[in-house]
Amino acid sequence: MIRPRFDEAGVTLFVFVAGSTLLYAAAGSASWSMLGAWGRTAVVVSALCGTAAAVVLVRSNPPSPKRTIGVVTFLAIVALTSSFSAVVTLPAFLICVQAAIFLGMHIGAFWSERNAGGWVAVLAISAVVGAAASPFDSSFVIYVLVALGIVGATEVFGAFARRMRFSATHDTLTGLLNRFGFESKVEKMLPACASRGLSVSVAVLDLDNFKEINDEYGHIAGDVLLSRVSKAWKAEISRRDVLGRLGGDEFVLFMPGVLEAEAWQIIDRLRRAHRAEWSVGLVCMPATRRWVDVYRAADADLYRAKRARPSRAQKASRTEMPGSDDSEWRIAR
Repeated sequence: MIRPRFDEAGVTLFVFVAGSTLLYAAAGSASWSMLGAWGRTAVVVSALCGTAAAVVLVRSNPPSPKRTIGVVTFLAIVALTSSFSAVVTLPAFLICVQAAIFLGMHIGAFWSERNAGGWVAVLAISAVVGAAASPFDSSFVIYVLVALGIVGATEVFGAFARRMRFSATHDTLTGLLNRFGFESKVEKMLPACASRGLSVSVAVLDLDNFKEINDEYGHIAGDVLLSRVSKAWKAEISRRDVLGRLGGDEFVLFMPGVLEAEAWQIIDRLRRAHRAEWSVGLVCMPATRRWVDVYRAADADLYRAKRARPSRAQKASRTEMPGSDDSEWRIAR
């Protein structure tokens, strides 16, 4: 299977870098005869930084590491600042302004809200300094408008992108990661765990008799149960663990760097967190294994556990027997 060269952050940044570098070069060549030694040097530096940024992205493997995106973003800012400082015509000035706004939109979309604030501050200051150093005659008001345009575009597009990303990766009922969001996050975490030689534990959790609850009490009751169970479980796991809802009444818990004994201790805490009955399949494997293989093994273990549980009729007959106690089934797999 051919792996894609870039993920979303990488491909959009590559398109920006390639397109802006060509535009910087075209603007610089069109005004080459009007530039002095500093302006020509700035055009060359801009082209070199843009080319270097594209090469860094091409040489990286998906998903693009945050460090790689950071290096490329920094090179893009240097290229933008250099190109700004060599502006002598209005078209070239507008090209740089548009490039700064689009780079700010990328920062807002693919960096966390906290980190985006730092990056956009550097971008806005660099753009204003570059524009002020250029031979192009512009007023202080223009510099203020350029800075406000960059910051405004970053904030508005960033807020929209974060909301869309949350909706695409989270389950609306429980607030947990959905299948797409969970698998995307785990597939990014597995290589980091593998590089450190860690094992990972994965538990697939499935509520028992959930269909009967929906049929007897209604789907609203089922939704309330799912919401309360997921909230109780989420309070019992650490920040390193990843909990997601794959769909229906099936959940999955990814525990990086956790061996089987500790994983069962975590499962026992989940048992005590809510009285709902559920079955679990648990596996512990090296992080070098593919996610699909780890999940299949855990899912197979879940169905073995489900087949080993007594039916409702068997439970009823057990409770009718003197001294019978079904609590062992409540804490078993």
